[in-house]
Amino acid sequence: MSLGKSGRSKAPQQEKDGFHLVSNKDTQWHDRTQAQNFKDIRYHTSDEGIAKITINRPEVHNAFRPLTIQELRTAFALAQDDVSIGVIILCGEGPNAFCSGGDQTLRGEGGYDDGTEPVPRLSVLDLQVQMRRCPKPVIAMIAGYAVGGGHILHMVCDLSLAADNALFGQTGPKVGSFDAGYGSSHMARIVGQKKAREIWFLCRLYNAKEALEMKLVNSVVPLAELERETLRWCRRILALSPTALACLKAAINADEDGQAGIMELAGQATRLYYLSEEGKEGRNAFVQRRPPAFRSIPSSRL
Repeated sequence: MSLGKSGRSKAPQQEKDGFHLVSNKDTQWHDRTQAQNFKDIRYHTSDEGIAKITINRPEVHNAFRPLTIQELRTAFALAQDDVSIGVIILCGEGPNAFCSGGDQTLRGEGGYDDGTEPVPRLSVLDLQVQMRRCPKPVIAMIAGYAVGGGHILHMVCDLSLAADNALFGQTGPKVGSFDAGYGSSHMARIVGQKKAREIWFLCRLYNAKEALEMKLVNSVVPLAELERETLRWCRRILALSPTALACLKAAINADEDGQAGIMELAGQATRLYYLSEEGKEGRNAFVQRRPPAFRSIPSSRL
């Protein structure tokens, strides 16, 4: 997101934060957009280990179309598979909108149709699942409108940081649409049953302060400070154990995601076991055609 530097207050280069010194400086972004031939999004990485994915359709308040979703899925896959990346930022281009949901001008009988898919479908649902299953923390950096499907996108992020100009809400029943998945059940877990019904049944907008009060976002900062504050949160995360964070994300999601969520958590446990001395002993014993000596390994003493 390009917010510019005007109006930014001066901040110290580093701020003591627990056990770490967290830098307040800007970061140097490397633009990977052209290399991937992205049209609807921009993709940047930093040497610090941060990926930034920007929905780049400001002329329609960063509404998404099927091509946008395809490119977002590609970018998230790139960030997940890049071992140098430890945290992902999702944002919208400019100060006026994070994302305004699906582009209603392209809505057809079976979903959104821009000619890039053989059959119109709601592929944004696959993106939501992908973001939830990504083992790396995903932070929504929200300026302006986060409404409709854009509101749901920020909710499936792990953390949401909002500028003081942010506006939140659901618009589906106004335009003949709804989200009976994460947009309903996950929202109800965040804000409570009654508030979730209010958000959907009244289709009103909520400002950043109201969103913070109902726990839809983690923090609200002045617009001019949004990217700098988001980078500070990213740097806190990058100082922590990637494996611990991946397991915690899977554990927090497991209760809500049913058997698929348990599978994600179990998969992280299996990966750790493969890397353990006990796991290696089982493999080596099989390859060497000998009985495994599990009991001689400290980790087997349960």
